[in-house]
Amino acid sequence: MSQATSQGSFLKAAADIKKNETLYGSNDRLLYFLDQGLLFHYAGDYQSSLENLEKAEDVVAELYARSVTTEAASLLINDLVRPYRGRRHERVLLHQFIAFNYLAKNQYDEALVETRKVQLVFDAFSSDSELAHKYQDDGMSHYISSIVYEAQQEKDNSLISIFKSVSAYQKGPLPLPDAINNLAYYRFKRNGREEDIRLLNLAPTASQDEVEGLNSKDGEIIFIGYAGKSPVIKEAIFSGTYVVGGFISGTYRKAGSEPVRIILPAPPLPASELEKLKNKEKTKAGTTFHLKLALPEAVRRPSETKSFRILLDSGQQEHNSMILTDTDVLIEQDIESNRTLDLTRAAIRVVLRMLTTQYAKDQLESETPLGNILISAGLDLLTDQLERADTRLCFILPKTIQIARIPVKPAKHRIEVFALNSSGNVIGKKVWGNVIVRQGEKKFLFYPSLR
Repeated sequence: MSQATSQGSFLKAAADIKKNETLYGSNDRLLYFLDQGLLFHYAGDYQSSLENLEKAEDVVAELYARSVTTEAASLLINDLVRPYRGRRHERVLLHQFIAFNYLAKNQYDEALVETRKVQLVFDAFSSDSELAHKYQDDGMSHYISSIVYEAQQEKDNSLISIFKSVSAYQKGPLPLPDAINNLAYYRFKRNGREEDIRLLNLAPTASQDEVEGLNSKDGEIIFIGYAGKSPVIKEAIFSGTYVVGGFISGTYRKAGSEPVRIILPAPPLPASELEKLKNKEKTKAGTTFHLKLALPEAVRRPSETKSFRILLDSGQQEHNSMILTDTDVLIEQDIESNRTLDLTRAAIRVVLRMLTTQYAKDQLESETPLGNILISAGLDLLTDQLERADTRLCFILPKTIQIARIPVKPAKHRIEVFALNSSGNVIGKKVWGNVIVRQGEKKFLFYPSLR
C-alpha cells in the first residue's frame, strides 16, 4: 500500500484494503476506516471519504464506553489487546480531513462544525487525565476556520479564529508560519484590534502587498497540498530496575542515538501494603524486579516531496506553499509526552506477568530438575513474547499539510501545481484547466504528493 500511495494509485490501494479488511482485526476498526477515508480523499472521491471518516468518528465515540475486561487484559498482556483509539494528532486530523471533504464540496457550514470538534478532541484527552502535553490546540484548524468565516462574511469570527490560530502555534510544538503572523498583524491593524497585536506580541516581517489572504475580496483559490510520508512507530527496548514503592530506573535506546537514562517514581503502594508498613509487618515494599520493556518510538521516513509551486493562468501569478502542520513533530511530541505514562504502564504489566509466571512455576513444579528447567524456560519465553509496544498508527497521513492562497478575479482559471523536492526539482504535477470562481468565493483545491 505504501508503494501504491507513493505512485498516486489511491483507489487501487483502497480496493486492496477492502479485499483484505480482516487483516485489520476487530481492535483496529478505527485504522481501517481512517485509512480508507484518507485514500478516497486523496483520490478526489470526497463523498466516499466522508462516509468512511464519519464511520471512524463513530468508532471513536463507541470506544469511550470502553470494556473493563480489555483494559485489565492490557495490564497483564500488552496494549495491543485494547481497541485502537487513535493518537492525539490522528483524532485531530480525522476532523480536519472531514472538514476538507466538505470544503471540496463547497459546504462551508459543515466544515466549520468539524473544525470546532477539534477542541472536543483536546477536551477528551484532558478528561482522560493524560500527562501535560504541549499539543493542546491546533493552529491549522483555527486558520482554516478563519478562511471559511471570511468566505461567509463573518469578519468577527474570522478574526477570533486567526487569533486562536496564532496562539495555538505559539504555545504548541509547531512554529508559527510567517505568513500567518503577517496576516494576523495586518488584519488586526485594519480592524482596530491593537490589543490583540499586543497580547500575541506580533510584528510584521513583510509588507502588506506581500501577504497572502489580505486582499482577496473578489475571490480566492485555496490550494491544500499533502507532502511526503508520516512516520511509523517501532519498538525501543527499556532495561532497568523497578523498586516496589520506590522508583523505576534504567535506560532505553532510540534508533541511531545514545542510550537515554530515566529515573521515575514508581506507582504508589496499594493500601494493603501501606497498612503492613504502618504495622511493621512483612511487606513487598522495597522488593526489586529487573525490567525489560518495549516502548513506542517514532521513526521518520524519507520524504521526497518538500513543497509546492502554484502557477495561475499560465504564469500570471506564481505562489509557493507554506507548511501548516508536520506529523513528524506531532507524533514525536506525543510519544515523548506520554513516555512516563507508557513506561509506568509497561512496568506494572511486566511485574504482574512476572508474579503470575512465578506462581505458575510453583504450581507446575515437577519431580526432576530437567523438568523444572523446561517449565521455567517455557514460561519465561512466553512472558518475553507477550511484551510488545503498541506500534499501531495511520501511516498514510502526509508528513506535512501545506497551503497557498491565490487571489483571483471572478472568472474561469487555470491552475498548475508542481511538487518539488529539496533541490527545487519538479517530481510531480497536477493541472486544473477549468476552475470557476464567483464573486467573493473561496475555491479549495487538493493535491497529494506522498513521495
